[in-house]
Amino acid sequence: LAYALENELDELGDVSDWVAEHKWDGIRGQVICRKGEIFVWSRGEELVSDKYPEIADLVNTLPQGTVLDGEIVAIIDGQIALFNDLQTRIGRKNVSKSILQKVPVIFKAYDLLEYAGKDIRTFSYLERRALLEDLIQKANHPALHISEQMQFGSWAEVAAERALSRDKRSEGLMLKRKSASYQVGRKKGDWWKWKTDPLTIDAVLTYAMRGHGRRTNLFTDYTFGLWQP
Repeated sequence: LAYALENELDELGDVSDWVAEHKWDGIRGQVICRKGEIFVWSRGEELVSDKYPEIADLVNTLPQGTVLDGEIVAIIDGQIALFNDLQTRIGRKNVSKSILQKVPVIFKAYDLLEYAGKDIRTFSYLERRALLEDLIQKANHPALHISEQMQFGSWAEVAAERALSRDKRSEGLMLKRKSASYQVGRKKGDWWKWKTDPLTIDAVLTYAMRGHGRRTNLFTDYTFGLWQP
């Protein structure tokens, strides 16, 4: 996990030491393929293999001893859909044929943690990325995509790409140091998330409702009154 960018871009040093990826708006997860089985885990540590059969089908394609880090995102008409579209599949006990056709999903791979049964988290980002690209190319599966890696000649170019995030249906950019290992937990220094600025609206808060389960200490649903006109 990454912290939000805290300082100016140029304080990160030479832009050539970094790569950027779009921060896709879906469900962060891992795909684990071992001993003839596949497991799709959400970031919330929920096993969701049965919820996303398109991704579970990778059991017949991925080499054994593979662990991928990435994002489950909805695809509609060949384009990344909004998180609202993905929500129509979240929490369903049964995933019907109609919902599979209406809101198909893919796994956007960010990183490779295990390769051929070997833990490669100590490898540099670029070393892991090269193996990931080769693996995905050989898999050639419609539900497995790689998150585009971008390199820039200046921080101004990075900022210009971030400005396109909403058009590309992403939340912003992830900045990753090329030499970084894959660390566990939320660390500072090698990964930064640089999300788009939130949109604003002039409204009056009229009601707030507490969440459920783990989110009972949070107010999660809000009702606003809008000015007229």
